[in-house]
Amino acid sequence: MLKQRLLALALTGALTGCIVEPSPEDPFDPNFPDGPSTMMPDLEIESVTGPSQLGPNSQDFLRARLCNRGGSFAITDVSFFLSKDKVLDPLDRRVGTSGQATVEAGACQEVMAQVKMQGVDQDGYYLFAVADPNDWTLESSETNNERMGAKLWVDRNVPPVPTLSWLTGNGQPKLLASSELGVSIRVYQGSTCSGEPVVNGYPSENGYCEMPIDISSYPAASYSARAYDSVGNASGCGSIQAPSGYGYDVTPPAPPVVTQANWSYGTTQHALTVKGTTEAGAEVGVFVDVACTGIPAATVFASSSGAFTAELTVAAQSGGSIRRVYVAARDAAYNESSCVEGPRYETPCQTGYANCDGNPANGCEAILTEDEANCGACGTTCQGSGNATGVCMSGTCGVACPVGRYDCDGNLSNGCESTYACSPSACTINASAELAITALSVVEDPVRTAPGGAWHFGTLMRAMAGDQDPSTLVRNWLKTWATAQTINGLTVPARTQMLTKVLTPWEQKSGGASRPLDFSKAPFRLLAIMNRMDLRNPGAQAGEGRFVFGVLDSSGNPLEFTIIFEYALPGGTPEAIQGWARGWHELGQLGLSHPDYKTKLQALTDRFAKSGVMAGRPFGNALNQIRTNEVDLADPWEMREFNLTTAGLQPATVKLTPAFSFNNTGALGDFLRANQADILAERHTVPTTLGSQRFLAGSAIVPEDFFWRAPSVAAEVRHKFSVNTCSGCHAGETATDFVHVAPRRAGQTAALSAFLRGGTVVDPVSGTSRSFNDLARRSEDLATLVCGTAGTQSLKDVETFGGFPAPSNLPRARVH
Repeated sequence: MLKQRLLALALTGALTGCIVEPSPEDPFDPNFPDGPSTMMPDLEIESVTGPSQLGPNSQDFLRARLCNRGGSFAITDVSFFLSKDKVLDPLDRRVGTSGQATVEAGACQEVMAQVKMQGVDQDGYYLFAVADPNDWTLESSETNNERMGAKLWVDRNVPPVPTLSWLTGNGQPKLLASSELGVSIRVYQGSTCSGEPVVNGYPSENGYCEMPIDISSYPAASYSARAYDSVGNASGCGSIQAPSGYGYDVTPPAPPVVTQANWSYGTTQHALTVKGTTEAGAEVGVFVDVACTGIPAATVFASSSGAFTAELTVAAQSGGSIRRVYVAARDAAYNESSCVEGPRYETPCQTGYANCDGNPANGCEAILTEDEANCGACGTTCQGSGNATGVCMSGTCGVACPVGRYDCDGNLSNGCESTYACSPSACTINASAELAITALSVVEDPVRTAPGGAWHFGTLMRAMAGDQDPSTLVRNWLKTWATAQTINGLTVPARTQMLTKVLTPWEQKSGGASRPLDFSKAPFRLLAIMNRMDLRNPGAQAGEGRFVFGVLDSSGNPLEFTIIFEYALPGGTPEAIQGWARGWHELGQLGLSHPDYKTKLQALTDRFAKSGVMAGRPFGNALNQIRTNEVDLADPWEMREFNLTTAGLQPATVKLTPAFSFNNTGALGDFLRANQADILAERHTVPTTLGSQRFLAGSAIVPEDFFWRAPSVAAEVRHKFSVNTCSGCHAGETATDFVHVAPRRAGQTAALSAFLRGGTVVDPVSGTSRSFNDLARRSEDLATLVCGTAGTQSLKDVETFGGFPAPSNLPRARVH
């Protein structure tokens, strides 16, 4: 035993690269003699027995005699294995394990386990028993724990289906059945070999057995039989009509009448209720998608009046598929009615999809949110005007200029009349009406920002909840601040003031924590509506539309806390991108004071903020993410990000931003130098991990005047990396006081940062002057779409874009 312990210590040292000596407090005496300990158990399998044959349904027991040759008791179990050779190895199949047994020193006892034959192929095997198979017991010797028993055969050959005929005459009829020798033949009422057998028989040497059938006790229109061999293999089912002339009921029930088949749609299961009438007391079988064959999905008995109701759940199928219900009745004599089909059911399509061609084979083939031939509903087609193209955006028809044509005169009747870029005097961008809308006439609109209005916080949240009460969604979201969150393997500490300052006061105004939230008292104030078409991704989305809210305290005063809902503009086709661009630009053509301005703006926001506008998203909602930025819950400022799932708003990583601990580290410097070309071109990404370390942040920590730096990194590389992070862009890199759209009091317009409206700052490291004017950049980008670029001559000039409009001037790396 001492040798074993020292060997283990030496092995530990070899594995860790050091010498491990016994501890001064090691309980083992160095003078302890080598060899087996007399004070430890020593388990041995003395014998192992089992049947000579096994089958897939065998219920036999395997037995072993377990002995303890050591000096102390042991508590252990025994496992049984089947091996094709005489050597037990890890690939051999374990077919049973005994319960735990206590074996005293010097004693033996029998243990057993019921065999489990799942997955064992037909073949010959040796039976092994192994004591302490998981090595939980420390023994003085581990060499005698297994024992090989006799060879056995695993039989998976099923007997032949019994052949059946009647022997009739005086007295009870006899069923004559034949099959192979050695089987048991079981006879059942009815034709399906189900229920309890009415009689068993065993073929004689000639292969036949005669079994009297008590027809008065077991009346049936037909009988069936199945053969079972000695190891549990079962034949198929044979059946035969009952003999005539014995005075029992041979009249089948009339076909059932199905009066109702109601389906309740579920994501993974459908609930089905079937009602109807049939013969009084009859057993009714309900079948789904099969015409009364196989095992029924449900069985019920009709009442004394003949009425029946079956309630069941069935696995869901893809949208657009046709579900069928079939019903048959069987009376007490096992006479079966004909099969009746009930009303058919078409599985609902996911939000935004429809089966417009009526063909269940291709399911929900139409995307109602973007199909010009089925826009919003099957058969609704989007018509163009002149040479303007009809386009379906979020299930609503609009028009768009084909790529390379422009509507310079704003006259819809002549479409997109120009193949040349519009002159600046004819086509200008009004940023305050088209890009960053903060006008009080909009953000304090008495209808749209009121409870239930299109731009109210509660309305937007209700759409995220599938047009249901969003109380649970919002509560669970806000409560994520109350406990530490693990995001990308990193811990984001709790900020429990979310409860104290926001959620609890709101719940008190709503009648308590157990009541639904009163969204008329929601502590959120609309600050701005933003057009971010510069975030377009051809083929995926036309950009983003955003709502920016400020959070209020219990008295309605603004907190230093903003929330931004960032939605995809659904549709990534050239026509959709052009259509969205035209829609936003028409706002500027109208102007903020125009009586139709807010109606037009709501028509645009409804296309991205309502449920059902983007197929394939939870509830058809187009939300890309929610981002928050605050310091009122704890110091310092912190930004978080959330994604909408069917389970609610889930915390997510903050994009392009490393974990705060990487700032000014060699690891960050190595990353910046290795990716220098991509960072300078602003096409880089920030991966979730850097080597073995978690890299992408779970939240962005933003101390005052913060910026990203790293040793031995070129000034422009450092700047381009820092300005594209959440924390750098909202602080020292752009000289921003944390928010680009500031909280506001009622009656005041939200202030925009110098980064948005234009300004010059000094680089926090190099001292270089840098100018920012992001709204001007966004204006140029939108103008390229709706006005064209100066010098553009014809459609041929834009064919280099692959048929898509001009690419965005936003750096590719920038995701916000």
